[in-house]
Amino acid sequence: MKAIIWDMDGTLTDTERYWVVNIFRLLEHYGVPDSRGKDAPWFGTTTEETMHNYLASPDCRLNLPYLFCRDWCRNYIYTHTYADGAPLKPHALEALETAKSLGLPMCLLSATEYQALHYTLNRLNLGHYFDFWESTCYAACNKHHTAYFDRCAARLGVTAKDCLLIEDSLYSMRTGKQAGCTVWAVEDPKHARVKGEIQATADRYFISLADVTKALRNCAAES
Repeated sequence: MKAIIWDMDGTLTDTERYWVVNIFRLLEHYGVPDSRGKDAPWFGTTTEETMHNYLASPDCRLNLPYLFCRDWCRNYIYTHTYADGAPLKPHALEALETAKSLGLPMCLLSATEYQALHYTLNRLNLGHYFDFWESTCYAACNKHHTAYFDRCAARLGVTAKDCLLIEDSLYSMRTGKQAGCTVWAVEDPKHARVKGEIQATADRYFISLADVTKALRNCAAES
């Protein structure tokens, strides 16, 4: 391990849960609130699934196309949730401090839109932990492409096989593994349905960032 690549949403920040319930902000905005919350029969495990389910359900009271609803929710969470209070996951600062103590270059790669990423890093004072940080939200080459991890590793002065990738999302773990990274998975409730696949993909699986911190401390002791 010569460098560390961090994910943000679901790994360092507890923001994944806001995405799933974002549809309720849309309904409130258009005057059709639904008090059932997650007990609504159309509620799913992702924003996209929930939105599709609601628009196709007998409960639907919005005469709006899916893409409009999706973009409204995306804009709301970027301009409100991230700016006003997307929290860190427990032990996130402890994990970052421990990682920083290893003296290795680190970067943050997030699929969150640039302005929301900027809000979060500034509000939580996280930017100083990283040599650089990037949003892959609208990038042609992103976490779906091994070339992206190769390029980011090169910016850190190493190759992808020298990098530790700390993530919660299965797709990024798979790409990172294909690029040669060592992958540590951090559990997030949003990905419960694919937990088995995540465990099979990652080199190590952690329930919390407290456990990641312990593992990083062990790395420091061994070095």
